Amino acid sequence: MAADTFLTHSMIAERALFDLQNNLTMAQNVYRGYNSEFQTAIGGYKKGNSVTVHLPNKFRTKAGPTLDTVGVQEQSTTVTVDVHRHVGLDFLETDLTLSIEDFSRKYTNPATIALANYVDLGGCSEYVNIYNEVGTVGTTPSTFGVLADAALRMDNEAVPRMDRVAILSPKAHWSMADGELKSVFQQNIVDTMVRRGFIGNFALMDFFMDQNIQTHTVGTWDAGSTGVMNGATAEGATSLVTNGWAATTAILKQGDILTVAAVVGVNPISGAAWEGNELRQFVVTADVSSVGSDATIPISPKIYSSAASEDVLPYQTVVTLPQTGAALVVRGSDATGYPKNLAFHPDCFALTMVPLKRPKSAGQSVMWAQASDQQLGLSITVSTGFNISSYLENTRMDILYGWDTIRPELGVRITG
Repeated sequence: MAADTFLTHSMIAERALFDLQNNLTMAQNVYRGYNSEFQTAIGGYKKGNSVTVHLPNKFRTKAGPTLDTVGVQEQSTTVTVDVHRHVGLDFLETDLTLSIEDFSRKYTNPATIALANYVDLGGCSEYVNIYNEVGTVGTTPSTFGVLADAALRMDNEAVPRMDRVAILSPKAHWSMADGELKSVFQQNIVDTMVRRGFIGNFALMDFFMDQNIQTHTVGTWDAGSTGVMNGATAEGATSLVTNGWAATTAILKQGDILTVAAVVGVNPISGAAWEGNELRQFVVTADVSSVGSDATIPISPKIYSSAASEDVLPYQTVVTLPQTGAALVVRGSDATGYPKNLAFHPDCFALTMVPLKRPKSAGQSVMWAQASDQQLGLSITVSTGFNISSYLENTRMDILYGWDTIRPELGVRITG
């Protein structure tokens, strides 16, 4: 009788990496190249490691043949791997005699489904950093019009037209499928089977469905009160000084979106006002509590007007600065939740997944293997060890990663 052939941990890790990639949706459509930055800056990876990465510079043209140089404003962001997740496995030694396909069906695929779901959840939660939003609050998107509004806002923000992506909640997906785009969804059924979660391409975007789309609950501001600007706003401001709120302990939440009267958005490349003088939207970057009727609201993006110094004009966001007494309008009803579907260019978000360092104490008594693919930007570790306290042998799959919104101007929320 032929001897059994046992699966090795290296074989299991390679299959787990394959299964992890296939079970990702949101994470499949974002930038995943910063793992190389970690490899050159950090030796052994652990939770909390971070690196500073430089973002592309922006410029504006000058007229005429005479050279007129302008100081470059270097932009950077910090990328951190702050999430360590694992799945514990309990299998018999005889299971190692299975084919890798059978072992995957029984163990690695179910395990990576759980891991991938949590990774995608983190990506969809990055909506709180996006300040552009379209759609009607409280209404599930179901028409081409709302997709066109998202595409228009991306055009206004000079977002590259290639590789745009949209991630819809299941409800939005099926609402679209039974709405104006019904026939188009049916035509894309073959593609849907080929690419996980893929719905089709409309309005210059590839559409996917992800059940991890998050619902945002607006702060508890009193709808009977109106916040207004209280004082001058400086160039480069990252907060709005306001009053006029009802006296509550907390008025706005991180992720709330608001506009200020007469503060119009601009195309960052040309500086031209958005067609129709559409107002610039700002996202609240931290929970806000009022002091009486006063509140200082941290916001993104930074405020640069047409009057800013020319070295920061490539980062201009508004035509004119907010004026004292200008009214603020918060999108949505207070204390009400709304799903936040996402449309974006892949460079809007970054998923950084790095290989865990093998523990020094993991000697011959620990079976340990790791599979990484720098091009995919993914890594997973499979290890088995004996617990001397419980006298049990434990197996686990581990991943270490972090999400960052590196260029929020490249994304748009589509509210439900």
